[in-house]
Amino acid sequence: MLRLSADCVVIAIEAEYVSAVCLRGRKRERIASARFPLTLREGVPALDELDNWLTDSAVSGAKQIEVIVSNAWVRYEILPWQQNLLDDALSLDYARALLTEQYGEVVNQWTLALSPAKLKQNRLVSGMDSRWLAALEDLAKRHAMKLTSVRPLLVAVFNKLAKELPDSSLLALVEPGRLCLLLMRDGEWHSLQNRVLPEPWERKLPPMIAQASMALFAADEPLFITAPAHRRTSLDDVAGTWLKLPAQKGFDPRQDREWAFCLGC
Repeated sequence: MLRLSADCVVIAIEAEYVSAVCLRGRKRERIASARFPLTLREGVPALDELDNWLTDSAVSGAKQIEVIVSNAWVRYEILPWQQNLLDDALSLDYARALLTEQYGEVVNQWTLALSPAKLKQNRLVSGMDSRWLAALEDLAKRHAMKLTSVRPLLVAVFNKLAKELPDSSLLALVEPGRLCLLLMRDGEWHSLQNRVLPEPWERKLPPMIAQASMALFAADEPLFITAPAHRRTSLDDVAGTWLKLPAQKGFDPRQDREWAFCLGC
């Protein structure tokens, strides 16, 4: 019998772990999965265990790799709309200048990406250490695979939930060890905060959301909370709407929390 090849490996680089699943075919059948502690070697993920896992016979037929990167490892900025920044190259130069004001010369070692340009609307800038991208490219090359995408978690989750969010709203994205708050105003990116979320997260989250709402001048905006890797919990003093990532082939948001960033984004 002819064996169908595994189509895709999806990797999630989380705050403390690297998760990976191998999906086969249009049904996105999960045929293998693994999770390893994330260790850094001179500031770059050490991917040795993942490298070995990709040689497993159940995985080795995969042709492409997709990567989701935790907000712990990405830095964001809102690029205000300007008539003279219609060119992406100019926009990236301006974005790098904005990030350099906040983070210093280390920004010169980052790869930046912009959300799609829309007339008279702000853009989201994401920045990530270029060495991480090089390490992922090398990993794919060693296994004769194609690295098809590297997406920040905020962008991946927002794209899944955008239709459920009012034009003006505050989205709290909770992941293990991290809280990212995105304020939308009149349908465009307005401002955000990306912060460490200590444990126990259920107790720390309410005051952190309250503080961020005040800092972002978002106290009157409807709050939406999504925590794909966590079971929904009751939060005192937080009036918000909980959102789940939408179910899709190979992903049940209630049963697959452990692999939510690989399967649901």
